[in-house]
Amino acid sequence: MYAFIQARMGSSRLPGKMAMLLPDGKTLLEAVLARLERHDVSPVLLTTTQPADDALAQMAEQHGIAVFRGDETHVLSRFTQAATHFEIAETDFILRICADNPYLSHYIIDHTLAACKTLPTVDYISYGFNGKPGIKHHTGIFVEAVKVAALKSLLPQNNPWYNEHVTIGLYENPVHYAIRILTIPEAWEPHFEKIRLTIDDQEDWNFCMDTYPRLAQLDFPEQRNLLLSEKSWVTLMENQIKKYQK
Repeated sequence: MYAFIQARMGSSRLPGKMAMLLPDGKTLLEAVLARLERHDVSPVLLTTTQPADDALAQMAEQHGIAVFRGDETHVLSRFTQAATHFEIAETDFILRICADNPYLSHYIIDHTLAACKTLPTVDYISYGFNGKPGIKHHTGIFVEAVKVAALKSLLPQNNPWYNEHVTIGLYENPVHYAIRILTIPEAWEPHFEKIRLTIDDQEDWNFCMDTYPRLAQLDFPEQRNLLLSEKSWVTLMENQIKKYQK
């Protein structure tokens, strides 16, 4: 299955974050690519045609990763055009991955891929919590699986909100689309909403730099336990969650 990695250098909150270096020398984009290596997916970098993103395209190509470049603000069209470019059937799923999440869960990826096989008629699949898809949480461990046909069906509406956020037009319209939100394991649920690992701004980056050496080789259950064991880390995450309350 194709895994479309959405990334650009022009982040308004933390410009250039995709090329910033983590403690092990990887860029943020490279950390995401490394996370995907153990899974049966074909990664593609979906970036923009802006000159600032030339460096991202070069980075991906150096790692043997395919690149597709499209509109900066109409992200939905970037996805649908990439699906056409790679000749992905409209009945097939693609994985959508946001590149500001260096701790994608191996469990989530594997079980989402499996769900695509067992739920072939569904339009959208995501793990979530309390019925809310993972992308609406701050955790930063989730991926989304979405049918190409479902994404293309959103284009005629030309809704700026849908165009920017790609999948929101699907999961916010369950009457029109077959949506499946899979429940995270029960053991993950206690204090789940206190965990924030996604990277939006400088404070998130500073937190990642502090925690990365201990978290990078772990998957979510162990990451969660470690993060909750450090009171100062809990406080930092809580402050960022309040700032970006979804």
